[in-house]
Amino acid sequence: MASDVNPALVGPVDLLRSGTLNFGANPNLTLPLYQGRSASNQTYWWIVTDSSDEGNAQQLGINFSPKLRFAAQGVDSNSLTGAEQLNIVNNTVYGRRGLVDFSPVRIIVPGNSTPFPPAMVQPGSVGDAEYTPLIQLMNAGYEVWNAPIVAGDLDEAYLNQFCDGVPADQEEDFRSKVHDQVLAICPRASTVTLATVRGFSFGKSVLYLISDGSDPLPATLDGGTFAPRLSVVRTGGDDSLFSAIERFFVNTNGYTNGDLPPGAPNNETHHPWRQGLDSAILGEGNPLNVLGAIPTVAFDYSPLWNFQLWAWTDYSIENGIRTRLTGEFEVLGMAAAGYVTDPDGGPLSDAEIINNCPIVHRFL
Repeated sequence: MASDVNPALVGPVDLLRSGTLNFGANPNLTLPLYQGRSASNQTYWWIVTDSSDEGNAQQLGINFSPKLRFAAQGVDSNSLTGAEQLNIVNNTVYGRRGLVDFSPVRIIVPGNSTPFPPAMVQPGSVGDAEYTPLIQLMNAGYEVWNAPIVAGDLDEAYLNQFCDGVPADQEEDFRSKVHDQVLAICPRASTVTLATVRGFSFGKSVLYLISDGSDPLPATLDGGTFAPRLSVVRTGGDDSLFSAIERFFVNTNGYTNGDLPPGAPNNETHHPWRQGLDSAILGEGNPLNVLGAIPTVAFDYSPLWNFQLWAWTDYSIENGIRTRLTGEFEVLGMAAAGYVTDPDGGPLSDAEIINNCPIVHRFL
């Protein structure tokens, strides 16, 4: 008897179906754009990528993540929670308190002996103490939605200048007012276009968005918003009871393009096994991170990715064992065998850092 095939699960698969994915050398995603009014009566612009509400996630074409419900808890009963509690009023989210300052200039200075850890980082956007990309709708089933802010207190006339992209002579001013991943924004069409990032999940090539980070280091490296309130979401135990997170494996010392030996075919300058933060800090491209569960591959997807840093040992480097790893079990297997460790040389461990990175697309 032949094995069964479910055509719906055969890639490529658009996972964040609310947007239009634009392929090319640098793929990007055009999503619906929403206007909000804060508790302090400021305008802000936001997107929606994930929800714990399965029915509405399906209807809107966004990612369903049951785990997001557990981001609505705090470290104790009196503290801030991972999600801001809000109500829907007149078909819009009302009274958001946490906001984002987009004016800082993103800065990364490579380290002295190795690029990672960097000598200095400065995120390009910073949320205040109350900002979180997550909102819990108290009059709509208490569901949690991933609703990052992508632009601040700007009027439509200004933003409509950038419906087709950002002219080079306006780039600096534009970057001081919007999220660093925004490539175009168009209130008159109610759309925003965001850069996507390449990665892997269980050997499958994927694309995802960079939204926010709970620590300045990943927020700067990835071009996201530093959102300190996300740090109240408990890390570790990604498959345990009441966990809101999923694991995210980030290499620190993989091959860089500078490791490519001379005489490469076709005058190639890119190392075929490039991966890791050393390479990313040098500006060679994104670090090609390894994601855990994503929709259609497993049931425990969450856009809240818990960093697990890993490094090749000196033995692995000296004996040419380094390669590009593309799956969680590959990383864990190499760790069990002793070829990779935590950056400090110990067992792999929770870095206690969260990045908000909604999944967009699975190629296979």
